[in-house]
Amino acid sequence: MSAAQAATVSHHLLRRLREIVSQSTLSAQEKLDHIVRIIAQEYGADMCSVYIMRAGAALELFATHGLRPQAVHRTFIKIGKGVVGDVVENARPLVLSDIRLHPRFYLDPQMGEEELQSFMGTPLSRGGRVLGALVVQDKRKRLYQNEDVETLQTVAMVLAEMIVAGELVKPDELLFSNSDGPTPTVLKGVVLNAGLALGRAVLHHPFVPVKRLINDDAERELHRLYEAIAKMRASLRVMFAESDSLGTTESKEVLETYQMFAQDRGWLNRIRKGIEGGLTAEAAVQKTLSDLRFRIGQSHDAYFRERLWDFEDLTNRLLQQLVGNDNAPIKNADEGVIVVARTLGPAELLDYEKHHVVGLILEEGLHNAHVSIVARALRIPVISRTNQALTKVESGDLILMDASKGEVILSPSEEQIELHSARQRKQEERRTFARKEADLPIVTKDGVPIQLSLNAGSLLDLESLKEAHLASVGLYRTEIPFMLESSFPDVEAQVRLYQDIFQAAGDSVITFRTLDIGGDKLLPYLRAPEDSNPLLGWRAIRIGLDRPIILRQQIRALLQASNGRPFRLMFPMLSSLDEFLSAKAIFMNEKERALSQGHTLSDTLQVGAMVEVPSFAWSLPDGFGQMDFISVGSNDLFQFFFASDRTNPNMIGRYDNLSRSFLTLLKRIFSYCDEAGLPYSLCGEMAGKPLEALVLMAMGLRHFSVSPHALDPIKRMIRSTSLEKLSQYVTYLLANNVSNLRHTVHAFALDHGILLEEY
Repeated sequence: MSAAQAATVSHHLLRRLREIVSQSTLSAQEKLDHIVRIIAQEYGADMCSVYIMRAGAALELFATHGLRPQAVHRTFIKIGKGVVGDVVENARPLVLSDIRLHPRFYLDPQMGEEELQSFMGTPLSRGGRVLGALVVQDKRKRLYQNEDVETLQTVAMVLAEMIVAGELVKPDELLFSNSDGPTPTVLKGVVLNAGLALGRAVLHHPFVPVKRLINDDAERELHRLYEAIAKMRASLRVMFAESDSLGTTESKEVLETYQMFAQDRGWLNRIRKGIEGGLTAEAAVQKTLSDLRFRIGQSHDAYFRERLWDFEDLTNRLLQQLVGNDNAPIKNADEGVIVVARTLGPAELLDYEKHHVVGLILEEGLHNAHVSIVARALRIPVISRTNQALTKVESGDLILMDASKGEVILSPSEEQIELHSARQRKQEERRTFARKEADLPIVTKDGVPIQLSLNAGSLLDLESLKEAHLASVGLYRTEIPFMLESSFPDVEAQVRLYQDIFQAAGDSVITFRTLDIGGDKLLPYLRAPEDSNPLLGWRAIRIGLDRPIILRQQIRALLQASNGRPFRLMFPMLSSLDEFLSAKAIFMNEKERALSQGHTLSDTLQVGAMVEVPSFAWSLPDGFGQMDFISVGSNDLFQFFFASDRTNPNMIGRYDNLSRSFLTLLKRIFSYCDEAGLPYSLCGEMAGKPLEALVLMAMGLRHFSVSPHALDPIKRMIRSTSLEKLSQYVTYLLANNVSNLRHTVHAFALDHGILLEEY
């Protein structure tokens, strides 16, 4: 079918559907029976069927034209079983010229589908949740075109609205309504921004009901669209201008990027195309978002998923303008508001700011997502990847967030609330005390000096250098600004970026980590191979060595931006000494190039290695003459050591970084470096946890690089510790094969007055 033919079919089909849906004399089932017959006629197909998902993870055949009528309401397909189950499980359209070649193909003898050959199916979905499937089949071998699929998706949207409206299935009978049993007391998630919060839940349901789907006048709908777009853009400009609480360059860049999405031509053109195809403006906006979800919603590419979340935010705003349906007013709670959402855009978070938002819980979200960056600027605790939070939390529920542990406590007891209040009071006292002690030396009670450096990834983080009186940045993650761009920054752009960082750091020496991209941090403008296991695949220094121009340009920009200032450079995800030597050779070549061009460079530039892969840890002694320092990245080293994805909530607590096996590896690394006289530090999460840092100190570590929120607790732990007895005790435990040191060292700390309070 050509594009012109598809447009004709779409117009005609939508007109006929509107006539059927508007007939008040027909029951919902009768309407559905008419609809499947009309779809089959318009496509010239032998069969059209509708399946709806029911509680029990099964798809029920609700209507059909072409299959046996007695199979309706008697045929159930498990999700993932058969070709229809594949459409629902993967939440994407599927086109087959010969259905028998699909690996999940099977025949149900009760349905009468033996002669059917070609297949086209699309999910019935609304608000990112799959409700069922709409299927068209033919006896002849036929390959449906993209235009056919788009038309079927438009029809599927009409059917999805019928389902959600409760015309066909009671809401509590749908699978996604909540069939998971009793609500647990505690939800686990991943910390995006640490902190404590107590507040009333506000469920973020941005989906605006679209009652009118099919248009009578395309020109009038286009006019409504353009008018709504203008109003939306104006409201965004006003909101961002009024948001004076976002003082950092990075958070402002996020909002500027967000405004650029509101101008995106591709997005707006697809909406216009939907209107020209027969939809109302609001239906076209909703369909465009559904198309985007199908196209990139399954992607593991972090950048594209973040862009999808931004477009979801914009879609909701545009729909609000079109239908004039603002979200229900939010009652300000005495305790504050905790927003619970599947995803959230940065502008939506600013909407909630005026309601005294104190916390944010997300079902989806990444550390570098736009909303996370804005939340950090507003100092709002954020916990992400809390599975099914929207189905387990009711609006108005009292929630206690401990975003240092990644815990969400639903309906906390009075005792838990009192404990929370006490922790908050104590935190404020500690902050006040920490400000008074900021310029005191960081030494143990028995006089052992400990060096603390800062982990940073933004200009906002660098503000902690002055507050905490630190002399160095032990890890600067350079990839975050790259992820906010739509194209690769050239050398000049990178020079400006690093100049801002040097200026913000003052006299502090910075250790830059070269781009740690790949895994869940792919850049949209960098072509990457299909990777079934990205965390173990093409990432970090592997990309830098395979695409040396990327590494060369970054090093070139750093050298130019330094303008004679000393800095340190380290390479991530090294698996062998050869990789380090190759990366260092690129650095030395760029250094010679910069000198030959007259750039001023410090005489004390240093090149080091990150120890994150066990194989590289065992290679260290062979490369000591080539390295100026090493930094242990305990996060990746831990997950590779135990083959355990640290971002997976199901893995939380399964393995312990204070187990003897992992500590033995760390002790070996420290011993290697001590024997060679090579400076070393640790920059992973272990460094920011008082108990873990205490054990590391006892094992010989004297240089910790810590995230801003963990600086004060680590300082208090250090200043309350007498190291000699502790070191003897930990050495004894390791020598006597104690399998895990957590409880024994914690008890020792309590007995000896060592402060282990976390943030």
